[in-house]
Amino acid sequence: MGSRRTSEGAKEAYKAGEAWVERALRKDDSLFTPGNAIWTPENLAELRESFLEWQEDGLGGDFDAKLERQLAGRSQEVRQLMAEVLYIHHLILLRAGNKRERIESVLGWSLDREDVPPGIVEGLKAGFINISAGNNYMAYQVGTIIEFAEQWKYLKPTERKRWLDDPWAFKEYLFTRLFTGRLLVNNQNSGRIIKDVLLHIVFPDEFETIGINRKTQITNAKDFAQFIEKPTGDVDWKLKQIRRGLEDKHGRFEHFWEPAIRSIWDPSAPNPWDDFVRRAKEYLDSGQLEADETGYKVDIARRLAEARRSVLNSDDNWSNLVKRGIGGNLINGIQQARFRDWIDGFPDDALAALHTIWAEGGPTITQRIQDFCTLMPKSAASGVGTRMNVISVLLMGLDPEMYPPFLITRFNLAYAITGYGRPEPEASEATLYENALGFLDTFISEASARGLKIDHRLDAQGIVWSVVSYSDVPDEEEEDETEPVIDLPSLADELYLPADFLEEISTLLEDKKQVIFQGPPGTGKTYVAQKLAEHLAGSKERVTLVQFHPSYDYVDFVQGYRPALMDNGQPGFRLQGGPLLRAAKAAKDGGKHFLIIDEINRGNLAKVFGELYFLLEYRDEDIRLQYSDEPFHLPPNLYIIGTMNTADRSIALVDLALRRRFYFVEFHPDKDPIKGLLHRYLEKNSAAVDWIADVVDEANKRLSDEPQAAVGPSHFMKENLNEDSVRRIWKYGVLPYIEERLFGQDEQRLAEFDLDTLRRAVASSGVSGEQEEASPTELVGTGGNNASD
Repeated sequence: MGSRRTSEGAKEAYKAGEAWVERALRKDDSLFTPGNAIWTPENLAELRESFLEWQEDGLGGDFDAKLERQLAGRSQEVRQLMAEVLYIHHLILLRAGNKRERIESVLGWSLDREDVPPGIVEGLKAGFINISAGNNYMAYQVGTIIEFAEQWKYLKPTERKRWLDDPWAFKEYLFTRLFTGRLLVNNQNSGRIIKDVLLHIVFPDEFETIGINRKTQITNAKDFAQFIEKPTGDVDWKLKQIRRGLEDKHGRFEHFWEPAIRSIWDPSAPNPWDDFVRRAKEYLDSGQLEADETGYKVDIARRLAEARRSVLNSDDNWSNLVKRGIGGNLINGIQQARFRDWIDGFPDDALAALHTIWAEGGPTITQRIQDFCTLMPKSAASGVGTRMNVISVLLMGLDPEMYPPFLITRFNLAYAITGYGRPEPEASEATLYENALGFLDTFISEASARGLKIDHRLDAQGIVWSVVSYSDVPDEEEEDETEPVIDLPSLADELYLPADFLEEISTLLEDKKQVIFQGPPGTGKTYVAQKLAEHLAGSKERVTLVQFHPSYDYVDFVQGYRPALMDNGQPGFRLQGGPLLRAAKAAKDGGKHFLIIDEINRGNLAKVFGELYFLLEYRDEDIRLQYSDEPFHLPPNLYIIGTMNTADRSIALVDLALRRRFYFVEFHPDKDPIKGLLHRYLEKNSAAVDWIADVVDEANKRLSDEPQAAVGPSHFMKENLNEDSVRRIWKYGVLPYIEERLFGQDEQRLAEFDLDTLRRAVASSGVSGEQEEASPTELVGTGGNNASD
């Protein structure tokens, strides 16, 4: 059997892979509609041109929305080809929701649409590897498949036959002869992992479904050296020898991630239940279980028990009691409204359904759930997981300690963390809940075996909720170690800044991990910091923003004791982490995370930072924090961007010790790249008032003796700018600022900054409209950004 999978759904996945090889690679046929020429050189060339060249516009945003725009006006054959390419991509992914929906959505953009054949659909259920497939990754992963297929079509038929008949010749073509276009070179890791799995799809008995990083780790394991009889530099040939040796010794195994096998090549891999129970104990020891989790759920259960009695007695007030009973945060607010609308619109149906779920004695929980589902329409709750969420809350009216609430996302996280079996994708509501209850019972048993007593399922559920909220989720198969796509030219266009400026900042961040943007107000420091951080991190969720102020201290920023209600109901103090610790904890999920400290120089930095002075310089070292005995270090993937207003007189508080730990990037209106920024923005978005850019330049010339009092461009980088709004901004925003900076000087000095006076000066000098023409790169961008400081 070799590396071929035998898990549920794998058989259908391999059939789909074989069909793709026979129809699309050996011929030009279609995977979905055999007999139609879909995988032709012409169609692939058209798709490659539109898809990959379209990516020049940037990789962020909604992948599906962009794809629909890209395929607009294309032939039905090209659209179907794109759907089939997406099918191969999704065939690879181990965990990905809505696979079929996305593919059929693309097919639906054609008038003469085709559905994905039922047999082919079944192949999507299994998947082969767990890799990141967000918006930024998918363009490169899908692009790799398109480029491979197009170049494959231009091979001679004899070459194609030879390489499809010889697994190692096929690998040699895929990794040494396939030309990777410029866009894909920018993110070769995403393309590499796709190639690794394409090897397995085409030759499932020869190649593993593992990415290159893990392949290298496995083949370097000392205990596997005995199996490598023929030394070779080919990592896949080493793996093949290792598999043969292991199966001779231990018998057939599915993949290298099975616990018994993984323990050999990754002895540091912990028993997932050990760590899960350890985290559970830490949480129980905090004394927060009742306050955070069980207390309010017991209150909801009491309300639902009252509603149950009213339903079973058919009291007049039953509907109000039920609607009040489901209130709280256990059910999404929109879903609560839909369920209440069903009760109000169809009270007889709702009452009958509630009788089935809350009946006295008799039916099993499984039967109650099944009966209730037959009576509850999709309009009241759509989606199997959502329906079970509502039903589980209602079941609390029977006994919350036996039937705790269910939320599919939280349980799926718990399954992934512990390795507990997950239900099939098409599982019913009752099966989902049975699996969840089984998990809670297993958790109670595993905890007991490790000396931790958990009284009942409701406590177990509450602990699980808290543990999974702060746990790393291990990949089931392959850890994708690619970085988010860094498309800085696209961001530069959006910000009206040169791409090399952003690239320089990115380089500084990689070198020292922390930078400070310094300059006068209104130069876009905070805005650029946020946009750049989000772009480099690949997600807003990986960016934490905090603003310093004079009363900010170590307890606020790092960690300290804060007022809290204690277990005995009396007020007291509890140790809590601040933004820094929360950002460090979030960084454990991998990828780049950013902490933005706005107005960094407005805090007493020595007081706020404490031990961070050491940690900022020695990222690899552990240190004990002021209020904790636990060792702590700053993760290497946590980057810090500070912003500093140089017009703030508290600038002197930034000492040399801190300056040595940060790189400083200048944002000044009279220096590149901020110089000319307003001209570029107005020419693109508000050409009718582009004269204000010359006025700002003139004002800054007159403030040359007060360089930190310069007027920043972001005052006027707004949508729908006209002369009236320009005058308002100048009168109420710019002039008061200049007046404050010139406080104590001659009033005649302030009169120099009257808007009309400056405008006449610009006109008389002949500067207006004669500034140096900006380059096309500097002018391209999307309007409407308010680059406020």
